[in-house]
Parts: sequence; structure tokens; C-alpha cells
Amino acid sequence: MGFGKTTAVNWWAKRELKNHSNTIILRQMIVTDSITDFWYGFCKAFRGYPQLAEQLKSLGYPQDIGAVSVLAELLTEALSSRDSSIYFIIDDLHILSRNSLTPMLLFLSRNLPECVHIVLLSRNQIFNEEERMRLGNLLCEIDINDLRLESKEVAAYASNCRLDAKADELEVLADLSEGWISMIYLNFKSHVQSGRWLSSSSDIFTLIDQVLLLPLPERQKEFLILIGMADEFTVKQAVYLWQNEDAVNLIDTLSKNNAFITRNENGIYRYHHMLLQCTRQKFAEKPENYQLESYKRLGLWHFEQGEYINSYLAFSKAQDWEGVLITLERDKAKSLNSEHSGEFFIWLQSCPEEILVRHPYALVACMLKSFSFHNIPEIKRMKNLLLKSLKEDTALTHKERDNLLGDAEVSESFLAYNNISKMSEYHRRACSLLSRTSLSVDPKGAWTFSAPSVLMMYHRIVGGADEENLEMKECMPFYYQVSDGHGNGAEHTFSADLFYERGQLTDADISNQMALSAARRKNQFSIMLCCDFLSIRMAIFNGNFNEMNRISLDCRELLYKEQQYTLLNTLDMCLGFVYALLGHAELAPKWMIEGRIKEALVMFPATPMLHTFYNQLLLAQEEWTQVLARKEECKKLYSIYNNVLCEIWLHIQIASALKYIDRREEAKKELILALDKAIPDMIIMPFAESEYYILDMLKEFQSSGIYEKEIRQIIALSEKFCASRQKISREYLGEYKDYGLSEREIEIAILASKRKTNMEIAKELHLAEGTVRNHLSRIFDKLGIEEQGKNKRLALENLLKIKK
Repeated sequence: MGFGKTTAVNWWAKRELKNHSNTIILRQMIVTDSITDFWYGFCKAFRGYPQLAEQLKSLGYPQDIGAVSVLAELLTEALSSRDSSIYFIIDDLHILSRNSLTPMLLFLSRNLPECVHIVLLSRNQIFNEEERMRLGNLLCEIDINDLRLESKEVAAYASNCRLDAKADELEVLADLSEGWISMIYLNFKSHVQSGRWLSSSSDIFTLIDQVLLLPLPERQKEFLILIGMADEFTVKQAVYLWQNEDAVNLIDTLSKNNAFITRNENGIYRYHHMLLQCTRQKFAEKPENYQLESYKRLGLWHFEQGEYINSYLAFSKAQDWEGVLITLERDKAKSLNSEHSGEFFIWLQSCPEEILVRHPYALVACMLKSFSFHNIPEIKRMKNLLLKSLKEDTALTHKERDNLLGDAEVSESFLAYNNISKMSEYHRRACSLLSRTSLSVDPKGAWTFSAPSVLMMYHRIVGGADEENLEMKECMPFYYQVSDGHGNGAEHTFSADLFYERGQLTDADISNQMALSAARRKNQFSIMLCCDFLSIRMAIFNGNFNEMNRISLDCRELLYKEQQYTLLNTLDMCLGFVYALLGHAELAPKWMIEGRIKEALVMFPATPMLHTFYNQLLLAQEEWTQVLARKEECKKLYSIYNNVLCEIWLHIQIASALKYIDRREEAKKELILALDKAIPDMIIMPFAESEYYILDMLKEFQSSGIYEKEIRQIIALSEKFCASRQKISREYLGEYKDYGLSEREIEIAILASKRKTNMEIAKELHLAEGTVRNHLSRIFDKLGIEEQGKNKRLALENLLKIKK
């Protein structure tokens, strides 16, 4: 702090622009610890690239590796065409939590064009030793020792300031200050003002008070203390807060005579952090009424500028709950995200009920935001307050009352999430009340909460799929009426998914095309993605890898074009699942391979599907014990909304993992549980898509008369899926000698072809003997080897052409 970092960079930037006129320098000053504020400033820094700035706003702060990757692509696309250098300066990085920004900076440092350079200024060390090592020669550092002034430099500084000081005095000052330029500057100011050096106190705030505040005329001092409320300000804002036009002259005079007040090229003034802390300490000593009135005026300024986050925060400091609620009414709480959830509920609890009931539109906004922040009791409290508000407010027209009640019904419907009929009861009441589109719905938002399958979201009762299918068709039109078609096509994609899970591919394709057409009419991209995911699965089932690839590429291009960046994570999930089914885990998105699912930016209702897909990827990686270790966590997660399809997949996945650690009897019990949940609805495709792991056990059940008819259908689908999977592996994914063997199977096949026994292979590869036996069975099936006994290994040797 106070070593001249910003001054040094400003000096360098001016010289750089003078020497290289085509250089571009972008700046961002971090003033709060809010990620939302950081991202607003980041986007604003690219105002010279309007299209990029809009894309960045739509992306939102990248909280996972997928979103950071999108950020890098957007920046690269916009900036890579330049021949000259681009410098992006981020000042006061220490104000943000280290962990929040470092991963993004590391990724960008390795993935941006060479013309782009990032300049970081921080009070603290930015990267740890491991990160510094990884950055290597990409990182250049200037540290505190480079910035300290030596004795000769202190003397040169005094000479440049035309300060009449003795050499021995400057020598003592250099020692006492340890080269700290802020301390030296304050001493120079004191010497000019009084002819005396300051004490050797290391309390810089005391020194600032003595040198920068106390000597000032009272009006200038009071101005500095008041304006210090704001993190940064313009002249116009200063006039508004000071309520006098002489603010223009005051800020001009003070900034010219105080190195701790700076002005950037956009006319924004900012106190140095040390001066800011000092003035805020003085402000805190003012009478309470003065503080509250000042914060209220600051809140009004931000409100009028449309800066709603700052408006909320200032009004809350002013304890002006009317101001907070007025901001909620205009903003509809859209500016608030998860980082503000704690403050949001503190505001609602602090605000007296008599004030809350005077703002029915704010109450409606609070209901929906409370659902987003997973606070169900607060939704109910807001609804009760709304009813009280409507009873007491005589100014509202009958139409306005009905509209507000309709909004509340839509918000409350989320309390019954994934119970189609119960949600629809709310929607039908809303239809009878609303004369406009509900304020409780964002028609541009993801209706699926970023989930990849409507059936996986809404199938909640074993044996109830057909009834749920009918409910979707009957109920969705009521929701479309109040939401202007939000989620349009959802009922058709539910039907399409169900047809597919029953192995009825033609009907699935027809319903899927209907869903896609309906979604396109209303630009419902989350529904389009569900349609594309089903189309990808059908392409795989038909062995058409080119079609799968085309659909996924077209989908990604559409999501980029329409700035639906959140849904890119969902597409990644889908591709990770599909490549797992194909046995090629290495082709899945990197963040899934690395198990970074907690970083995935998906909304809570989509998390069961995320975990289901990740389990499948673990199976493809042969991480049997990891799958088993996740059983209880997944069961608990899937039970929250009764995600039956996820539960079916979990039983299949657990059965597969148990089999490969040689616990076959336990595996069969899990597989029976899966069948018990699936067969009442004739959901059989998950078993066919898992044939690689469970087909032999299914055949064993069939021969024992267990679900004999249904398993016959599963086996027919399994054979088709297996043939398609092998075709794709051979023709498109270049597996070993075109035989469709995985790496583990290659190892076992080579050893078996050398006539080694199962026990010998197991010992060499550190596997259970039963696991080797299961692998060999699949190897022989893949290679079409039908010989018996030892002849199988002879045939394997001949086929692979491997010598002992």
C-alpha cells in the first residue's frame, strides 16, 4: 500500500502510448470485493469493442472452467486480428478474494493471443509458488523491493520537488520510512507546510490526518469526508452529494494538491485507499442522522443512474427501507445474484412489515428471488405480506390487484417443482387473474434450469410416466399463457424422451421434431438443447457419428450466436455422457474428466442429471470404487425431487461397478432394483445403452424367467446399440486395430493371447480374477470369437497377430 504502483503504471502507460500510438491500453480499477461489480467493470473496460462487451455481459462472470473457456474464445475472436499490443490493466486486485479470480487469470494467460498482455496491481502476492512455476516465463514481476526508494533516490526526489532539506535529514528519512514513498511524500508535504518533519510513527492514517486533512480549510475537509462515502465519483456526482456547485472548484483544488486523489481518462475520481480509509473513519464519527441522510442521497444518485446494486447497498446503509424496496420494484431483483443472498434476506428481515406491505410489486419480486436463493419460508412470508398489502392498499385498481395475485401464484408454483399437476393448479389460477405476462417469469431464461432432459426432470412416480405425459400436454398451455410461451415445446420433448426410453425411435423422432419447431417459434433455447441431446442419442443408436457431430457443432454455434453461454455447460454434460456410452471417456470435456463438477454452472434442478452423467463417465474410466463411493450422495440428491430416471441409472451404474470388483451377487440385486423402477413404465433404453457392463447379467435373469419378455426387448436394443457403438469406434474413433477394444481390454487381450491364465493376468495388472474374466468375455464378444476353451486364446493370438 502506498508504494506508487498505480502512479508507476500510469507513467509507463503514457510513455507506451507516446512511443506506440497504435497500442491499446484498457483499464479496470477494482473498488469493491463484489464479483458482480468486478464483472461490470470488466465488461465496461471493453466499451471500445461494443459487440464483445455485450457478449461478455451475456456470459456473466465465468464461475467454472467451461465459462472461462468461452471467455477466452470471445476475447481471442475479438482481439486476435490486431498487430499491435493490447494491455489490460487491473488495479487493486487484492480487494477481491484471491480464489475468486486466480483460476480465470491463469487460464487466460495461457490461452489469449500473444498481442494481449495482462498487467496486475496488488498489495498482496497474487500467485503462489506453484502457480508462478506453472506460468514460467509468461510471468514478469515487480515486487516491493523494486519500488522502495534508496537514499540516493530520496535525495533525487527532494531535489525534483525543490525541497530545501539537509542530506543527513533525508538519510534519516530514508531509513525511518524504509523507502516507503507515501511516508516520504507526507513528510515532504509536512516540511513544506510547517518546516518540520513528521514523527517516526508508522501509523500512516495518523500521518494522513495530520498532513492532508487537518491543515485544510473546514469546507474542503468536510467535502473530502463526505465524498469518501463513494468508492469512486464524477464531478456531477460530487455536486449532487455536496448539494452545491462549488464542489467543482473543491475537487479541482484538492486533486491538484493531493497525490492521494486521482482522476482517470474518463473523468472518474478516486481516493487512494489510505485516504479513503481515513475519511471514512472521520465520516463514522459524524452524527448518525448526518450519516443516514448522506447514504440516502448516495442511494438516490445510484438509483437515478440505474446502478441498482450500489443503490441497494447505499439505501441499506441509510436504513432507508423504502429506498431498498423502490429499487427492488424497478430492478425486479434481477441485479441480485447468489453473492448478495445473505444481504438480501437481512434487508427483508430488517425492513419493518408496515413498510413492506406498502410495496406489493417489491414483494412479488422478492418471492421469485427467494426461490432462486432456496429460501422457501421467505416465499411464504412474502405471500402473506402481499395478501395483507392488497387488503390494506385502497389505491390499487381491481385489475392491478389481480395481476399481483397472478404473479404471486406463478412464483408459488415453484414450491411444487416437478409435480406437474400441482404446479398447474397455481398456473391455472394465475391465468384467471393475469391480464398481462407474469412479472415472475423471464421468458428469455432457461425453462429447464439448464437440465438436458425434460423427462429426467419431471418423471417422479414409478409407473406414472403415461399419466405425467398426459399432464404435461394438458398443463403446459396454461403456463404458456401467463409466460408468453416460456418453455414452448416442453410437453413434446417429454413425449419424445419417453418414446426413446421405450425404444420407440420413430415416434421419438416425430415428437422431437414437434418440440423443436415449437421451441424455435418462441426462441426457447433450453428446449432446443433438449431436442438436440435426444437427436444425438438417436444418432449414436443408429451408428451415425457424423450426424451426432453435426448436431453438437450446430448446437454449440447456435448457443454462441444467441449468447446462451450458460447452456454451453449443459451441452458439455451431454457430450460427456455420450462419449462415456461410447467408451471414450478421454473425449469428454476436460472439466468433466477432471471431476470438477462442483464448478459446473448449472442450476440446482439440473444437478441430478449432472451427477448421473458424471457417474457414467467414471464407469467409462473404470473408476469402479469412485462410483460406489458416490452412491449415498446421489441417492440423497435424487430423492429431493424424486428423479426416477436418475435413480434407475444409479442402480445400473452401481450394478456395473459391483460386477467389476467381483461382487456379482450384489450387482444383480442392484440391477433388479433398476428393473423394478423401470419396467412399470417400460423404460428400457438405459439398460440397452449400458449393455457393455450388464448384458450378461440380463441374459442370466432372462434364463431364470425374471422380466423375460421385457429383457428380450432390451437385448434386441442392446445388440443394435452394441453394433452401432462398435461401428463408431472402428470407423470414426480409431480404436485399437479397428477391433473396438479399450486400453484396458488391449492389455488383457495381449496377455491372454500369450496363453496366460486369468489368475496370471489379474496378478500382473493388479485386478480381481473375476474382473479379468468379465473383460475377456467382452473381448471375445467384440472380436466375434466363438471357439471354445483354449481355442479362444489361439484365435485371439491369430487375430491380433501377436507373437509370444
